[in-house]
Amino acid sequence: MKNLTVLRLLICLIIAGIAGTVTAADTISVPRGSHAFDIMPFVLPWTGTSNPAALSGRSFGNLSLAQAGYSWSDDDIRMIQQPVQSSSYNAVTKGFMNFGKVSLFGSFGYSNSGFKGVNYNGTMMFDTHNPYLVGDTVSARQSREQFDMEGKVSYLLNDRVSIAVGAEYLSAVGAKQKDPRNKNTVSSLRVTPGITYDLGKTKVGLSGSVYTTSNEMSYRVEGNWNQNLFVFLGLGYYRQEVNISSYSQWYTGKGYAGAIQASRKGDDLYMIAEVSYDHYTEEARSGSSFRLIDGITETNDISLSGMLRIERGQAYHILTLKGSLKAVSGDEILQRSYKINAGTYSYDSLATVSWIENKQMITDLGGEVKYTRLVYDSDYNIDLEFGGALQAGYYSTEHFPVQTYGFYNIFNLGGSLFARKLLKTGRLLITPGLEAGYRMNLGSDISYVVQPLSIPAMVYHDYYISKANIISASASVRIEMPFSQNKFVKSLFLIPQGRYAAAPGSEAGDMSGYLIDVVAGLTF
Repeated sequence: MKNLTVLRLLICLIIAGIAGTVTAADTISVPRGSHAFDIMPFVLPWTGTSNPAALSGRSFGNLSLAQAGYSWSDDDIRMIQQPVQSSSYNAVTKGFMNFGKVSLFGSFGYSNSGFKGVNYNGTMMFDTHNPYLVGDTVSARQSREQFDMEGKVSYLLNDRVSIAVGAEYLSAVGAKQKDPRNKNTVSSLRVTPGITYDLGKTKVGLSGSVYTTSNEMSYRVEGNWNQNLFVFLGLGYYRQEVNISSYSQWYTGKGYAGAIQASRKGDDLYMIAEVSYDHYTEEARSGSSFRLIDGITETNDISLSGMLRIERGQAYHILTLKGSLKAVSGDEILQRSYKINAGTYSYDSLATVSWIENKQMITDLGGEVKYTRLVYDSDYNIDLEFGGALQAGYYSTEHFPVQTYGFYNIFNLGGSLFARKLLKTGRLLITPGLEAGYRMNLGSDISYVVQPLSIPAMVYHDYYISKANIISASASVRIEMPFSQNKFVKSLFLIPQGRYAAAPGSEAGDMSGYLIDVVAGLTF
């Protein structure tokens, strides 16, 4: 494993190349140092789309970064199947490079994470719309080691047309060291081709992707007692696997996506927009050779993003828009495997007891409008950055038939303000930042019918969390030292930050949570 990690790191560093000041023919200048990666979607807008062909067509300098960090969080404001505490050691390297008509991007990431206080979830999927999760009620530390890799290659066919392909790969292994102990082997692969056509002031693009996911989970009991597992069916309803000494579940998914992009530039104005569609199907399988289907989740996601940038000398006004509509439907399936004796031989057969389509339905609608003002200094550093955002979200989950099971829905509105200012002390560039936000509930409703196999406390907890009024604040500081004369290392940086959130007086009680994150690295 160590040799594989070193090899992946060296490959990504080779792709990353040697850094310098980055400029682009159709964009504003990218600031030197680590801040360039954070604001790249503003200054190089096509890199913020899903189209890998965005790498071509610019006088794009080389830019690379390597960093390592640690994060720790303790959060009461969470869904019931998410961990109470999380910690992670992580390392990332990424970079851009040009070879004539060929443009490259590569990244490699490693993380070693720990989770505490996880109930009803042994899948290590903590942010999912899949209702068919398997879990237990034994709170113990779960650990996960993960590798992420991404690469993009874009080729400029001529002055107008660029073609490209990108690939993303994830591999992770996780486990819990307490009965009933789960082991998870997770992987995913996405391949994305793309093309852009430059008409001068107008540019259009088309991209698409296909992807697969896999999460193989095995429960095992090493003590001399058996355990029970919950196999959830949505909205707190479940069936049980009782007195198990071992149990296996496999979440296998596949999907495809497509997107179109268009941009328009003027003397001091730039506009870009992307519309995308994503279809994903995931099956929860169990039994011998995972023959039994426990549930099928189908997700359709339509999203829109756009940006308007206006240049005023060394200052830029940036307005961004994001919106998405995600619809999830779950088929609840009950299958049984039984043995058939046929004279001198026997074989296993599969019987479908019930197959209920659209048993669980989820609608997740959200949007955000954000304004940012950037002001450059004479050295192309971000001297001042401030702005604000408004978010709106609607979430609905229903378990059919509604008359005998239930539903709940939530409508929230939120807002935030942020500011960052550059301070210079000798060779050091110090950029402190503050952000404050508030989310309020504008409407909600719930109806829940208790069944023999249901956990109403689980549903009401998630409902109260989803509708809670939340106030949040965060502070960060970016400390960076540039080396103008160094031919390899361009800068060293350190970025500590913290976030605190509170939901006082909520129906789930007085809740709070905080996050601490520290990152250190270099650009080269």
